[in-house]
Amino acid sequence: MKDILIVAIPIIGMLVICYLILKHYLDKEIAEKNKSIVTLKNKEYLPLKMQAYERAILFLERIDPNNLVIRVHKNGMTSKTLHGELIKTIRDEYTHNMSQQIYISLKSWDELKKAKEETVQCINMAMNSIAEDGTTVDLSSKIFELMAKKDKTPTEKALRKIKIDFQRSFE
Repeated sequence: MKDILIVAIPIIGMLVICYLILKHYLDKEIAEKNKSIVTLKNKEYLPLKMQAYERAILFLERIDPNNLVIRVHKNGMTSKTLHGELIKTIRDEYTHNMSQQIYISLKSWDELKKAKEETVQCINMAMNSIAEDGTTVDLSSKIFELMAKKDKTPTEKALRKIKIDFQRSFE
């Protein structure tokens, strides 16, 4: 028994030392890999995330009725044509920016969609409230009137919430 202990104790000691050395080495390797992942994330992912938030902000600015009506309106349009072009432009802008949702938070994307839907709803309400033979001026005026009744436009609310969410994501 004594002979076994004389041999076993050094072997156990060597195994413990080997284990501790390997654990230290592997922990160091894992820390270095994590550090390189964070560096890669900062280098590759963060610019994409920032760009996605920039595009979300640009989308909201472009669909804000104050900007949208002026940009889409052309001489000779009827109110129905203007209405159709406003809705089409909003949908096209949204479709163009859909891929950005993978880079921004779910909360921000929901705010963006909500602003889009409320803006479309407002444009539809304006169209439904003017006379059948109403002009583009009538439609535009009604859109601006409906927006003016709101404390903040849907896009202003969404812009504020998305900016806050963006800033919090970097804290």
